[in-house]
Amino acid sequence: MSLDGVKATPDQPLLLLDELQSLLNEQIRLVRKGKFSATETMAEETGRLIEELGRIDVPERIEIRKRIERLVKSYRIIIFSVAAEKDRVEKQLQQIGQGRKTLRTYRGVD
Repeated sequence: MSLDGVKATPDQPLLLLDELQSLLNEQIRLVRKGKFSATETMAEETGRLIEELGRIDVPERIEIRKRIERLVKSYRIIIFSVAAEKDRVEKQLQQIGQGRKTLRTYRGVD
C-alpha cells in the first residue's frame, strides 16, 4: 500500500503509532530475555512501520507528539538494554580468553 503524498485519515497515524509502540514494547521484553534474533526480526517490521509513517502526512497534534515521545523513550530503552547486554557478553568473552590463556600456561608446565 503506497501512500506517497497521500493525506492520511485522522486515525491512521494513531493506529500506526500504537502498532509501533506495541512492537517496541515486545522488543523490550525480548531483549530483557536475551532473545536477540527475535528482536532483530521485529526490528525489520518496526522499520517498515516507520517507513509507512514517513510516507503519510502526519498532522501536528499534541496527542501524536506525546505518542512519539513515548516511542523515543521505548527506543532508548532498547538501545540501552542491547548496549548493556553487549558489555556483559564482552566481559564474558574476556574471561573466557583469560581462562584459555591460563589453561595453555598450565599445559605448558606439564
